[in-house]
Amino acid sequence: MQYNNSIMKLKKLISQVFFFLFLVLMLGLSIRGLAGNPTPETFNTTQWKTNGPFELSPERGRYALTYALTEYHSVSFPTALAKFAAPDVGYINGSYVSLFAPTVSLIAIPGYIIGKYFGAAQVGAFAVSAFFALLNVYLIRLIAIRLGAHPLAGTIGAVTFLFASPAFTYAVTLYQHHISTFLILSSLYLLIRFSSFWSFALIWLLFAFSLTVDYPNLFLMLPIAVGAFFKVFIVTRLGEVRKVSISLTRVFAMIGMGVPLLFFLWFNQLSYGSPFQLSGAVDRVTSVKADGSPLLERDVLIAQMKKEHVQFVDEGKSSFLGFFLPRNMIEGFATHLINPDRGMLYFTPVLFLGAFGAVILLRRKNQYVALLLGIIGFDLLLYSMWGDPYGGWAFGSRYLIPAYSILAIFISVLLTRVHKSNLVLLLFFVLFSYSVGVNTLGAITSSANPPKIEAQGLAAKSGIPQEYTYIRNVYLLNAGQVKSFAYESKLHDFLSPWQYYISLTFLLIFVTGLLLAYYRMLSNESMQEEIYVRKAEHPVLGVKHYGRRVQVPQGGKV
Repeated sequence: MQYNNSIMKLKKLISQVFFFLFLVLMLGLSIRGLAGNPTPETFNTTQWKTNGPFELSPERGRYALTYALTEYHSVSFPTALAKFAAPDVGYINGSYVSLFAPTVSLIAIPGYIIGKYFGAAQVGAFAVSAFFALLNVYLIRLIAIRLGAHPLAGTIGAVTFLFASPAFTYAVTLYQHHISTFLILSSLYLLIRFSSFWSFALIWLLFAFSLTVDYPNLFLMLPIAVGAFFKVFIVTRLGEVRKVSISLTRVFAMIGMGVPLLFFLWFNQLSYGSPFQLSGAVDRVTSVKADGSPLLERDVLIAQMKKEHVQFVDEGKSSFLGFFLPRNMIEGFATHLINPDRGMLYFTPVLFLGAFGAVILLRRKNQYVALLLGIIGFDLLLYSMWGDPYGGWAFGSRYLIPAYSILAIFISVLLTRVHKSNLVLLLFFVLFSYSVGVNTLGAITSSANPPKIEAQGLAAKSGIPQEYTYIRNVYLLNAGQVKSFAYESKLHDFLSPWQYYISLTFLLIFVTGLLLAYYRMLSNESMQEEIYVRKAEHPVLGVKHYGRRVQVPQGGKV
């Protein structure tokens, strides 16, 4: 018996190692980039911008701050670097400064330094996003298992998040989404798994720290903060009487917010001259003139309105809430869910199956399902009211990446529940395959897809039809525009762009298909099921368990 257990543990270890290597391989083959250590003098060439890894201003703005901090030890940009970062660069107190929260750029510094040593500084910086995407896969799996999902179902759900949604595209470039998702999932796991002073202190620290990654994170993590707050109150039963007490250790744990908030105020002071100055209230630079002076966005707007004989009214942008427009909600919902330029229906329909997993948890009266739904709700509501619900030029709805991770957890629960249904598993596999095909396109070609409204405007001006769905990426692939560093540096002599795309897509679908087939095979075997039982009396064993793996006799239920 002990020999068999040792063999099983060894098999599990080997499978986990191979799975990890598979994830690293797929991400490594997809990370965008070019060889070399670019400088401000070369940043502004077509090779690095339009046709290269810095195709959009979000990558440029964050990388510019990483470059300035590393090379100049400053938060201010010289003229060439400001030109590179525009229009996501501000001008205040006579200096060009970043308009982004600082932490993504700070976290990218180690990757930048390592990459620079090997002659690929930009690739090293971009690889930081892939690292956090990898961590998110394991966090999704852990949370799904804690909620009752089979470990293999948790693995399949996590793979669905990373490779069958726009999360794939933003795992291979320098955006904030995977770091924000990591903070959300980490806090969620801490809340579900632990109840110590240190776990609560870390939750509050991550909550405050999320503000330094991306300002809207304060809202996305609000459901977790509320959940942690209510755990301050402990309800105990004394017969028919309920007693409510307050845990002072959990109250004191809120001091965890102090350090990130101090850092945030210090960075604002350093960049904008005031700890309470928000970047949204800093003058945005549309472009940098030949003499090095800024062309401000507000000046361009005033000139345009004067030309149209409209009076300019400066309403100010000092309020963060001013970015949210409730009148945008209906259009925002359609944009994120069903419209062809960004909607889940076109880019990742497989994640709609997560709704059935949520229903399963609701019927089980799981105590955390409201929290999970709250995260999705805040994400969808927040970015539906956002001034730019499209996310600028983007691939799919990048704003919903945190919601995708929660839906992936629900999918794991669903797969656990329907493990014997060939029809549902086949439907999942078909939708998964389609979604992987779409999102691999975005990962290796481009994120620069205009929203429909802007594409129509460009078409009207140029007289040339403009694609705004993932068909645009198909055209790029036909034109040979693959931005993968591995392809551009090593593999372009051996594979055509289409062969490279098909190879990646086939590998992802094939490996996941094997996992799904093996999972289905396990469900057919007449053997005991290994299940997590938490804080509930088991109807078969008649005892209470918490966080222990127990062998459930065949036919037993949890």
